[in-house]
Amino acid sequence: MKILLFILLSISVSNAPALVADNLIDAVIHVESRGNINAHNVGENAVGVLQIRPIMVQEVNRVLGFDKYTLMDRWNKQKSIEMFNVIRYTTPNATNEKVARNWNGGPNGYKKKSTLKYWNKVQNQL
Repeated sequence: MKILLFILLSISVSNAPALVADNLIDAVIHVESRGNINAHNVGENAVGVLQIRPIMVQEVNRVLGFDKYTLMDRWNKQKSIEMFNVIRYTTPNATNEKVARNWNGGPNGYKKKSTLKYWNKVQNQL
């Protein structure tokens, strides 16, 4: 599984599932931080271009099956995008909405009412 996931993460974004737009990552980055790599939401302990919280680092490492990412990696744009792609490529039946809402609300975020507002913001950037 680890090797397969590594291969998937090494593939360019243009090879993502057909129902997920190539520019989804750009839309999410815009909503999360407007592209500010130094963004820091102290109240949520969310940092970096994708405003990653510690729980998301734990979730990505859980999905990978080993501790690849650290809390410091949240400040690195490339590593943050890699973490996003773990969620993107491992979301079953992925769509823009499902991936964005899972990014915002965790593994079943797409089912939570609380992620609808977030999805609307992302959708407006696509």
